Amino acid sequence: MLHYWYTVLKILVMRRFRPALAFDQSLERTFRVRLMDCDGLRVMTASKYPAYMDFIRWELLARSPLYDPIVKRGLAPTLGSQKLIYRKPLKRWTRFVLSLETMGWDEKWVYHAHYFRQNGQVMAIGITRALIWKLDVPHLMADIIREVGGKEDVKQPPDWIAKLFADDKDIINDAGEQLNER
Repeated sequence: MLHYWYTVLKILVMRRFRPALAFDQSLERTFRVRLMDCDGLRVMTASKYPAYMDFIRWELLARSPLYDPIVKRGLAPTLGSQKLIYRKPLKRWTRFVLSLETMGWDEKWVYHAHYFRQNGQVMAIGITRALIWKLDVPHLMADIIREVGGKEDVKQPPDWIAKLFADDKDIINDAGEQLNER
């Protein structure tokens, strides 16, 4: 956990020394699989993929015009859901490239695709949707995007991404009902 917060703080400090990014710009970073990222000390454990996805989203947020309105209003970017598809493992000490692509947004959610690549191959894909909260109330993403000069209030994500998250609310409601019945 120390490495996680160290990296996030480093991203926030370094934001002033790196070129600004558009809020919907793609971003790419090279990382190395560290010893403590690995299960059985051989390949990167499944729990580390979301951490690297967080790092690159933090960097996009910190270097984009979204940062100032979010911080000034005391808002909190929050991950609403994520889906990960693993194809091949990332081995200890090897380098990998993580690419972040903003796939779209609607009134509430922003959708990102994260591609873990090594030697020209996609090793894993992570798809996320996130929103902005304050005091347990989601803020309209379109309002913030308009404020930072976005040309489109809504940019619908591709259908395959929308389908990934289509049943999330029903799934969580059904699970809650099942737990209440016990």
